[in-house]
Amino acid sequence: MMKFVNAEEIYRRAGGRGGLPAWTYNNAELTALETEQLFLRHWQFVGHVADLPNPGDYLCFELADERAIVVRGQDGELRAFHNVCRHRASRVVADDKGHCGKSLICPFHGWTYNLDGSIRTIPRGDSFGDIDREALGLIGLDCEVWHGLVFIRFGGDGPSIREVFAEAEEEVALYRMAEMLPYAEPWRYDFDLDWKAVLDIDNEGYHVPIGHPELFDLVGASYTDRVTEGGLSRAWGDIRARKHRLQRNRDYVDALPRESYLPESHRDLWIYWGMFPGFVLTLFPDQVEIYQIYPTGPGKSVMAGMTYALADERPQMARARELNRDINTAVGDEDVQLVKWAAEGMRSSGYAGSVLSDFELGVASFQNQLRAILPVTALPDAPEAGSLREVNQRLQQQNRVSAVS
Repeated sequence: MMKFVNAEEIYRRAGGRGGLPAWTYNNAELTALETEQLFLRHWQFVGHVADLPNPGDYLCFELADERAIVVRGQDGELRAFHNVCRHRASRVVADDKGHCGKSLICPFHGWTYNLDGSIRTIPRGDSFGDIDREALGLIGLDCEVWHGLVFIRFGGDGPSIREVFAEAEEEVALYRMAEMLPYAEPWRYDFDLDWKAVLDIDNEGYHVPIGHPELFDLVGASYTDRVTEGGLSRAWGDIRARKHRLQRNRDYVDALPRESYLPESHRDLWIYWGMFPGFVLTLFPDQVEIYQIYPTGPGKSVMAGMTYALADERPQMARARELNRDINTAVGDEDVQLVKWAAEGMRSSGYAGSVLSDFELGVASFQNQLRAILPVTALPDAPEAGSLREVNQRLQQQNRVSAVS
């Protein structure tokens, strides 16, 4: 059973209703530290098992200076490796996704690896002298499949994805995601903005009535934001809780078949699950959408997503899915504009930080998790240039001492 944390407790942990200091949204040193200690040490979504149905199929993922490849082996297992040849560091595969047959062949000098990462052939191997060939396989990465979703981790030793999403497990299991197939083309927004500015707007429903009039018309009468004890964000709304003013919403609800594999409790819900630092799973009666937000450099970030659905040939289901995509595309376009306006203001001398409401608990909880890992973000002013990493380490040590005493 899901247990939620109330607003009073969340803001007690935050030390008040203030958001992150203004300096944290436009600081290159902090972005580098966030990339290293948040994103490279937490799970990153790569794709779905249906994206790699056959041995030799692969998907790639890049973050900062790291490159990963997930490949299905001859034994049917998925494995993840650094997409880095052990010879001279070339990419082992150049494309974002594809099929490599029975081996991975580096396009630089032709070093060849089996699908389990072991070295297969080294062209003119006798020219390398007495080397340990067995030690020259691809370097592996943590890889986990959860309900058909494929995650990798470049470093860190925290909980598994299954453990992180334990509070959502019972609900997510209803959607049979492991049986789903890719639906529609992947999408991506590139921002010249700090990644936290993008996530802030995605992590609360307070802006929905004004910022997303069509979404509010669809679910606004019942839209609710909460945070679980484990720090997951959950938002949900009932698409049949009100009569819809807008035609596209009426068409969507009318087109959605009433016969469903879902229990009655979930046939009319739109549900958002958010995992720190930037992963989002959205569950709809007709499909699921998965996306993530992450930094690509100082003042630069990405929001990228994919959609999956169960096989269903009913014309009314196809129509419902088409309308769902239209509604969500409009929401995405609206968020792009809203986040640009907010992020521009964060660069102004007139911005002194945010104040958060009980309708922005997802933002507050996310920022609590950020401050716990990077306590430097709680400082009202930026540390002296060049000292941010050292200051953060000192604060981390102080927090550890305080926790023990």
